[in-house]
Amino acid sequence: MERSRQLNDELSRMINVLITEYKPLKIIIFGSFVMGNINEWSDIDLVIIKDTEKSFYERLKEVIEIAEPNIAVDILVYTPKEEEELKDDLFYREEILKKGRVIYDALQ
Repeated sequence: MERSRQLNDELSRMINVLITEYKPLKIIIFGSFVMGNINEWSDIDLVIIKDTEKSFYERLKEVIEIAEPNIAVDILVYTPKEEEELKDDLFYREEILKKGRVIYDALQ
């Protein structure tokens, strides 16, 4: 239960910082956290959608610098165009779109 609280607290903190400072279009959480399979090694898995010209690596670096995660995180940052193209990818479709949960959407 302690790990669940740590993950929830850190997720809330990171989301608030990202929305305020990074201004993404969308944030999706996926993986063990969403599925409720939390153990002591669980991390936070996020997909962030942002309209940007920066390279994949530069986007990730920027998000890490802004969010300053205090626990293990796996973060993927895609542009809207890349997200659209990924809808044909089996992993993205099954694990992120079907099982993931949109926790922030600037357009809604």
